[in-house]
Amino acid sequence: MDAAELRVEALRSEAIKPSSPTPLHLKNLNLSLLDQMTPVAYIPLIFWYPADGAAADHVLEAQERSRRLKESLSQTLTRFYPFAGRISNSLIECNDQGVDCIEARVNCLLQDVLKQPDVELLSKFLPIEIQSSEAATGRILLVKINLFECGGMAIGVSISHKIADLCSFGMFINSWAATCRGSSEVVFPEFGCAASFLPPTDLSFTMPSMEFKHQKAALRRLVFDASKISMLKARTASPTVPQPTRIQAVAALIWKCAIAASTLNIGGFTKPSVLRQVVNLRNRMKPPLPKNSIGYLVSYFTVPTPEGETELRGLVKQLRDGIREFSENYVKKLQGSEAISTIFEAAKEVGNLSKRDDLDFYHCLSWCRFDLYEADFGWGKPLWVSVAGAAVPNIFLLMDTWDGEGIEAWVSLSEPEMAFFERNEELLAFASVDPSISGSVIHC
Repeated sequence: MDAAELRVEALRSEAIKPSSPTPLHLKNLNLSLLDQMTPVAYIPLIFWYPADGAAADHVLEAQERSRRLKESLSQTLTRFYPFAGRISNSLIECNDQGVDCIEARVNCLLQDVLKQPDVELLSKFLPIEIQSSEAATGRILLVKINLFECGGMAIGVSISHKIADLCSFGMFINSWAATCRGSSEVVFPEFGCAASFLPPTDLSFTMPSMEFKHQKAALRRLVFDASKISMLKARTASPTVPQPTRIQAVAALIWKCAIAASTLNIGGFTKPSVLRQVVNLRNRMKPPLPKNSIGYLVSYFTVPTPEGETELRGLVKQLRDGIREFSENYVKKLQGSEAISTIFEAAKEVGNLSKRDDLDFYHCLSWCRFDLYEADFGWGKPLWVSVAGAAVPNIFLLMDTWDGEGIEAWVSLSEPEMAFFERNEELLAFASVDPSISGSVIHC
């Protein structure tokens, strides 16, 4: 379905507030140093659900689902109370101003979107632009309930990166879903841990910033099923890395094909390249941070392409060595007296790398194993969990497929490079580009 045909019309908007007021002693929450340094953006997720095939009236059924979502959101915000507040400098004012919840009508069937998803149109189902400056100064969480003509539903949720990483976001979503379906499996989040671990500091001086290329980005969705990943892992295995993880194997292949696309785009000259891999800190610390810690509790490591080599095994070894160095040395510095200087030095390095024209700088994020497909609000698990939009090039975002065994990779590159990338024969031997969503035509 193209942009001219698709219409997502907002019907109503309301502020959903916690069902119980936040106590006075919890009215202010300090951001951590990592929260402070986080880029200004919202994390976007869209959860896609088919209609209830047994419902006699799809309109009434959709209205009832919407009511239950809002009611359970209010109850969930009592536990996740900072999400109903507002960001102010280095803290969150937990003032119960509420979460903006938009209800919208979509002028088509769910299958019209999912049979051949146009990744460039998915942002229509989100409540706010990903790069909105409000992520640093205003609303923390926003929801958009998109109702299709067939009774299907897409729930678009955006949360400020200033208070949450994907782990935090997933905890909230699944706790909200559990409350909505009447389950006792709710999460009680820990909000103070992040600032206790890395307290906020004075950032009035000029911080090194990461710059993205000012080029229009093209976005593609690549799906690697479990059997293809097994083949890829076998191909990337070596005496030094006999058992690569599925993330390392897929990331290495995408990195290799992105390098090849860059080389073809500039007439055959291969630039050096560096990949930045984001890592969840919770289970890397010693002792580990609580699993229910809320905040931007991630860091990263950077690895260059081996000199003169862009083969899969060499790239996998770089990724394996990078995570080993990170776990054995970098984490120790974060827990010692050098924490602040270590973080600033890493930020300076990334800032400098991102400004260089003589190399390609890629960013890889893994959102796998965060149970996003467990978001059952009472009408079953989602057919699909997606992101939306591609504001900048050179990003690889890896997510689970619905069965938890495959990987769905969202890759953004400059438009000229993407033209070469999406035709790469080695890539196409393992991945399908922008396929339909399994089951969408059957259900709705």
